[in-house]
Formats: sequence, structure tokens, C-alpha cells
Amino acid sequence: MIQLDIDVPDRPGELAKLAAILGETQINIEAISAESVGGRSYMSLIVNEPMQAREALKKKGYTCATRTVLVVRLDDRPGALAGLARRLGDAGVDVLSVIHLGTVGGHAQVALGVDNLEKARSLV
Repeated sequence: MIQLDIDVPDRPGELAKLAAILGETQINIEAISAESVGGRSYMSLIVNEPMQAREALKKKGYTCATRTVLVVRLDDRPGALAGLARRLGDAGVDVLSVIHLGTVGGHAQVALGVDNLEKARSLV
């Protein structure tokens, strides 16, 4: 799965602008995470057409990077994420991003951006 990381100006209306660009391009946002720090906003998106989304956003002046993320299914219970994070950390894998994709049937799915994808895959 591909995650888009976007640098967005921290001002009113930017989410609407970004979402409109994707909507006009018929790209669906499947998961989103956003945060503002120090006058800048950062959004991470999972979309149905990541490469087309990246191109559409770049054409409109956004700085946009892609990252392959690991999708992990966890039991939906207290401590499940802690256990996974501990295994990754103990193995020296740095978790760079986490996006909750949804919870169904007692299981949560998360998309993990990590610094060593192959090592992380071997631990889940």
C-alpha cells in the first residue's frame, strides 16, 4: 500500500482545497491523518489511486512524497499496538507513521510507515 505525505500551508480552507483536487480527479481518500506544527500542516493519505493523486497535487503546487507502508491486522484489544510497536522497536525498526484504516470483526488494520520495510514484515 502507498501512503502520500503532503506538506500543506497551515491556513483555513487548505483541507477543502486538497480534498477538492482529489475529488475533481475522481480519487477517493480511504484514510487520512493530519497535524499542524509550527505554522505548517502535514497530511498523510491513503487513496485508491496514489500515483494519480500525487501528480494532481504536484500540478497544484503541493510538495508530495510517497512511501510504501505495511498493513498490519491487530486484535482490537488494549495493548495490541503496544506489543507490535515493542517488537519493532526492539528490532531497531523506526515507526515513522501510523494510520488507522478501520476496525472490523474484532480486528483493527493499521498502515505503518517504517524505516526498514523488509525487517518489519518479518516481525509481523
